[in-house]
Amino acid sequence: MNLIKDQLLAQYTTLKIGGPADYFIQTNSNTELIEILKSTNIKPITILGNGSNVVISDSGIRGLVIKNTSQEIKILTNTSDTDTKFNKTYTQRQENEPDKYLDFAKIDYDESGFPVSEVEISSGCPLPYAINCTLDHGLTGLQWFAYIPGTIGGAIVQNIHGGSYHIADYLKSVKCFDLNTKKTIIFLKTDLNWKYETSFFLKNSNLIILSGTLNLFQGDVVKAKSVRDAWMLQKVKIQPMNSPGSTFQNPSLNICQPIWGEQKSAGWIIDHELNLKGFSIGGAQISPQHSNFFINTGSATATDYYQLVKHVQNLVKQKFGFDLIPEIKFLGDFSKPSK
Repeated sequence: MNLIKDQLLAQYTTLKIGGPADYFIQTNSNTELIEILKSTNIKPITILGNGSNVVISDSGIRGLVIKNTSQEIKILTNTSDTDTKFNKTYTQRQENEPDKYLDFAKIDYDESGFPVSEVEISSGCPLPYAINCTLDHGLTGLQWFAYIPGTIGGAIVQNIHGGSYHIADYLKSVKCFDLNTKKTIIFLKTDLNWKYETSFFLKNSNLIILSGTLNLFQGDVVKAKSVRDAWMLQKVKIQPMNSPGSTFQNPSLNICQPIWGEQKSAGWIIDHELNLKGFSIGGAQISPQHSNFFINTGSATATDYYQLVKHVQNLVKQKFGFDLIPEIKFLGDFSKPSK
């Protein structure tokens, strides 16, 4: 493993924005990751997976940045009883314009009657790889998360959703390394409170996720693969890859109902209520394809991106009185403008 000083981080993100890390190292397995976490005296520590849900400041990140690329996938059991406890977390989403954007209802179906197998997936494993690998081994469930360029660890930390499913819906347990005790700890899914686009781990930065054990279905693989492909075809039309993913969480039904009478998505609000589709600040632009994706047109700075996000938040606050909450994470110091 090679410790690098002042490594530029833009290349490790989907947005291609970001200054240097004081120190940077790439780990390729959980063994290497634990070794570094136990031995380093450099603080703070930031774990970077696929860089698909973050905006890194122009001044970079202080301390040690670890790019985790562990990809181990272990099928722990081949047969199990039918999963009778499968429950979906409420996703705060509605397809307001399915003919124009996404129509998840067209491909959604219930798998809960199938038997399950336990699969342990390392935190650095890319979601697309995990989806394809588990499907090739006859296991379904992850097809809903197609076209999300993150990692399993990032997916768990954020509790991402694909359509109307969250990654936590499939979790059995999460294995972590505790930076405070320098020991490994396992949390059962039932130990923690899981909600839309958030998790216990977001507020406990001392816990570094090593792997997640998921209950995946021994389901209809042919159908799951067709759904994966159909979902990707829908998403590729509206989701640009030069972005960090969805910019904002969808506001809750409790917020939306008094204003619009139904659930509304963040993208619908930005598009129809603010009329900001295509609006830009510097090189950062609200995508002409979908208003909840903010893209780098090629010359954007992190400051451009941050100011665009704040502009939208301020307008929503002024017009409707509530706060749009970012899905993406801002890493580093955004208090100073870029040069």
